[in-house]
Amino acid sequence: MAVEQPFLIECPACGIDNLYSDFKTGSSAVCNQCREKLLSPNLIDSHKAHTCDNCGMAFILKNETEFMSGESECQCGGSEFSAVDIGPFVADLQSVEASGFEEDGSNDDDFDWCRSDPDDSIDSDYNNMFDDDPGFAK
Repeated sequence: MAVEQPFLIECPACGIDNLYSDFKTGSSAVCNQCREKLLSPNLIDSHKAHTCDNCGMAFILKNETEFMSGESECQCGGSEFSAVDIGPFVADLQSVEASGFEEDGSNDDDFDWCRSDPDDSIDSDYNNMFDDDPGFAK
């Protein structure tokens, strides 16, 4: 299942814009810069939403971010936007994200995508790791 429209979301933590053009079930929406989770219930209090009248792309921006219909521009070139009630929109995105985790069981709060799990199989001698390289002909 995919969200019907692409969306751009401004990270609540660092403020960088994150573009999702084909958000699908099982995907996790995390910031490209700081890796903060983007879809949370408090997003409703801190962000506002607009959609492009031309292509339907949604913009989920912080309340303090300037965004004016007729002056701001979409990636399609359109400059006319309509305000959207952010509550139902974010709830739909959260349900898509959550349903993907239920299907594959990957909702692990202790998972750190930046660091691999410790590998106890590595020899204690660092150089042996290179000596055992199958691509290296002796």
